[in-house]
Amino acid sequence: MLERFSAQARGVVVDAVAGSGPVTPMELLTALLTADRGIATEVLTESGVSLDTIRRAGSGTRDADSNNLDDDAEILKSIGIDLDAVRESLEQSFGEGVLDETPVPDGVDTSRKGRFGFPRSRFEKDSKKVLELSLREALAHKDNRIGAEHILLGILRVADGPTRQALETQVTMSVIRERLEAKMNRAA
Repeated sequence: MLERFSAQARGVVVDAVAGSGPVTPMELLTALLTADRGIATEVLTESGVSLDTIRRAGSGTRDADSNNLDDDAEILKSIGIDLDAVRESLEQSFGEGVLDETPVPDGVDTSRKGRFGFPRSRFEKDSKKVLELSLREALAHKDNRIGAEHILLGILRVADGPTRQALETQVTMSVIRERLEAKMNRAA
């Protein structure tokens, strides 16, 4: 499917994959703003979406995640599993700091491909859905290629949580879609 992507759309995917973590719709949205991606970037900027608003929306999820971990620990404790006791037991058996993340030396391949001989998809389920929907959007608009604007349309259809929050800083997602559709129709 990548052969159907325009240079701008490929740039979005490459920039999103360049990050260290899995590719999420938020990563794709960020990649739309890291360089000029034509009308997609233009519409986002006009709608008040910037890298700063994305960072703010993303930082809110980290706080929510840490609260969820605290909630999970409480739930486990309520059924008789004490995480502190588990950690202590593991450290007694395998040494202190066994659960701490250790840095990997340079040159060591830690990818699943390196360990198991097959590539790991870096795209989360929702990101895969965004790319699938971008193809559908291109076909619906009778475009031969998938552009950055089609990726944005896919993001608008999938966005929830922090991605939705980042998109709706000044206007709703339906307004962003209307603006994008209008510019796409003028460009056609």
